[in-house]
Amino acid sequence: MILTILWLLFIGVVVWVLLLFIAAWLGSPKTYTLQKEVDLRLTYKRYTQIYPSVRITYPEYKRMQVERAYRKAVSSTKIKRMVR
Repeated sequence: MILTILWLLFIGVVVWVLLLFIAAWLGSPKTYTLQKEVDLRLTYKRYTQIYPSVRITYPEYKRMQVERAYRKAVSSTKIKRMVR
């Protein structure tokens, strides 16, 4: 009985440590998105050098830049569909 409880505690600790390592390896999603949003001011060539795993075409990158710029430039009270 005690051996079973200790075994379950050991497995729980191992799983917890693995989850912490995976979370640290992936990084914080909020930081990642903020960093990418700042990086949208880069040229397409430099963006693809920094993020080689991202497969995005030049027109898609420009569209994403325009959408982000519009969201930052226009407040949510000016966009009628966002006002409730």
